[in-house]
Order: sequence, then C-alpha cells, then structure tokens
Amino acid sequence: MPDIDARPKADAALDTTTNELVTDTMDTISYHLMDVSRSLDHGVLDEFARMLNSANRIFIMGAGRSGLVAKSFAMRLMHIGYQVYVVGEIVTPAVTAGDVVVAISGSGNTRTISEFGEICKKLNVKLITVTSNPNSTLGRISDLIVTLEVNQKHDHNKEYMERQLRGNHKSMTPLGTLFELTAAVFLDSFIAKLMVVRGVDEAYLKTRHTVLE
Repeated sequence: MPDIDARPKADAALDTTTNELVTDTMDTISYHLMDVSRSLDHGVLDEFARMLNSANRIFIMGAGRSGLVAKSFAMRLMHIGYQVYVVGEIVTPAVTAGDVVVAISGSGNTRTISEFGEICKKLNVKLITVTSNPNSTLGRISDLIVTLEVNQKHDHNKEYMERQLRGNHKSMTPLGTLFELTAAVFLDSFIAKLMVVRGVDEAYLKTRHTVLE
C-alpha cells in the first residue's frame, strides 16, 4: 500500500487551477438549470400533476444516483400527503391498475428500470418517465414523458469557450451528473406546484416529517 505522505504535494498553481474547476463547474450547472427551466413544457407539467393527484398510489423508481433522486422525491410526495412507495424497498407492495409509476432515468435505457416499466404496461399501470432521452426504451412505452434536456455546451459560459480554444474538451460533469442534479432540482421545484394543487403549506409538511431520527 503506497505511503500517503509520499504522494506529491499540490503547489499553489495547482490549487488555483483546481479551485477554478470547482467554480467553473458550478457555473456550468447553474447555466444548464436555467436553460432547462425555460425549455419545460407547461402542458406536460400540468398533466404530470394531474396524473399524480388522481393516482390511487404512486411508485417511484430509479437506479444508481437517479435512485437517490427518486427517494428524495418520494419523501417529499409523502410529506404533502400522497401515498407513495419506492420500487425495490422490501415494504413496497405490488402495483395495480389505478396506480402511477414514475421512472427517473437519464438515458431511459437502464435495463432494470426499463424492464420494470414494461411490467407496468402489462399490468395496465400508468408510467411517467423523467428523462433526457424521450426516444429511449422507457420513453416509447410511457404514458407521459417529462424531458429534461441535457446539453453540456453553454455559449454564455466564457470559461467553456476558453477551454475549447485550449483543446480541453473534457466534461466537468461526467457520468450523468448534469441529468441527476437537474432532476433533483426539477422534482423539488415541482413539489411547490403540487403543494398548491393539494392545498397544503409548509406547516402541514412538518406534521408529516419523521420524528424517529
């Protein structure tokens, strides 16, 4: 096992460069979120809310980091009064007609999530997919697609253009990071709409917040 103390120490120049990467990446994510917020289809948002509000029960599913986003969204839905479950948990019951399943998948082609989506269709369960790829396996079988467009190129990001001129084409947000962060922000923001639909306020949410922690 290598000696940790033997590793090369970062000098001031390296520290400066890596610090700029942090702030540059945050700028990239911020610009992307603004782009996505402007591209959202308001009719789709209304239908998303209608389908959730009319569902007998709501089931949320996602894999990997998208699965963490799914759990966060499920928690907020519970707080505002929905009966909600996370697919894969041992206490989650079987889905039946009248339920709605929400799949969160950037590619829309994650094998396990796609297979679960196909099961939903066989059971006549409504499927909503939040994805950056509406032409995916999940997209083709969904009753509603919420598209979060992921584009890593931002003309208003000066640092991005400078990196291109220097020949640095590396993504600062690899492996689906932009989608997962965008999905988390979008779904948390969508909760604000659902709170109005349900007629609840933050005080109500606090009454449903766990006390066993």
